[in-house]
Formats: sequence, structure tokens, C-alpha cells
Amino acid sequence: MYTIGYLMEKKQEENTHLNFLADKGWNLAKINLKEQSNFPEKLDAIIILGETMSETCCYLMELKKYIKIPIYLLSVVDESRSNIVYLQLGAEACFPMKMEVEEFYYTLSNLLSHYSTKQSHFLENTSTSSPRKEIELIPRNLSVLIDGKQEVSLTKKEYSALELLYNSPGQTISYEELKEKLWDSEIEGENKNYRVANLMFHLRNKIEVSTTNPRFIKTVRSKGYMLNLK
Repeated sequence: MYTIGYLMEKKQEENTHLNFLADKGWNLAKINLKEQSNFPEKLDAIIILGETMSETCCYLMELKKYIKIPIYLLSVVDESRSNIVYLQLGAEACFPMKMEVEEFYYTLSNLLSHYSTKQSHFLENTSTSSPRKEIELIPRNLSVLIDGKQEVSLTKKEYSALELLYNSPGQTISYEELKEKLWDSEIEGENKNYRVANLMFHLRNKIEVSTTNPRFIKTVRSKGYMLNLK
């Protein structure tokens, strides 16, 4: 069942249309624009029961500042020019008070059902679609794809170095770890820091737009390197 917030002018004490919704099991909550913090946590829609155009327009303009759910009008006066103004101000639909309560109920049910389905479809697509990666490794080609557009070929050592950084984004990979993983026991006893620096120099030349202000591979002074991904 739906939870509906409603706004009405003070001289209106009850409404047969709202009573019919309540009889059908809908939750109704009278809301006060001056007490926004007391609004129910989850509202499926808001109904404005308007008698005067000026009051109704004020309600609409205030609600549209912070409400994203549908807003429907139930008006005493059924006049096309007024309805056009309400629609321009953001009302989803305008209903006359003279509408049969059962017709109002089924029309509103169909509109809210359509809105809920549309929202669910949007959320599903949003949650299942993966954002484009800034860097994507392509093992079979020993290459890297930049921003989903540019594929850059790497040497085996360059690819291995980038892979080490890629597997721990935002974390410093030390010179020692890079030397151990990339050169293992080759040339025992040799200080290979210069080899690491030289390798990163060539890697940056391939994947960075600016090697002096690199976007991806950051130098951590006296410690090593890290991959910067936002």
C-alpha cells in the first residue's frame, strides 16, 4: 500500500477522496510545510487539496524546492487555465473534486504503479551498470586501456609493475617490494632502485599525459610508488 502526504487549507476538515484511499488501506499523513523535519520518512506522493489558486501555487513552489516524489492536485475549481499553471509549476496531474472517488482511486493507483516501476527500473540499471574504469588491464595483450578509449601496449616488466600498483590502488608499493616481485633474484646484491625508477619513467611516458604532473602513478618520496584512481 502507498503512503500519501496531503496538504489542505485550514477550512477543509475532511475529504471523501482521502477517506476512500484510507478505506482501501493507504496510509495518509497530514503534512505541514513549516515542519519539514516531521515529514514521514517515506512518502510515495503528495496530494494538495486546493481551494484558492494563490494558496495552491504557494504549496507547489515550496514543495518543489525539496520534494522529488509526485505531487498531485485535487482542486475545487476545475479550470483549464489554472491547471496549466499548476502543471507548469511541477504538478504531475490535476483532478477535480467532482471526480468520482473510485475513479480517483484507480487513476492514482495506476499513476503511482507506473512511477514505482519506472523508479525500480532506473535503480536496477544504475546498480548493475559498471562505471567506466580509468585504467583497465588487458592481460592477453599485455596492455592497458585508459578511460575506456586508448589501449597502450606495455612490455612484460611494465605490465607487471602496473599490475602490482593496480592491485593496491591508493597504497604505496615500496621499492623493496617492486624489486623483489619484478626482478626476483636476478643479479644478487645489486641495488635495483635505479631500475625501478627507470621502469616507472618509461611507464609514465606511455600512460601519462604529463610526466611532470602524473595523473596515475604518484611518487611517494623515498618509499616507492602508488596508483592514484578516483
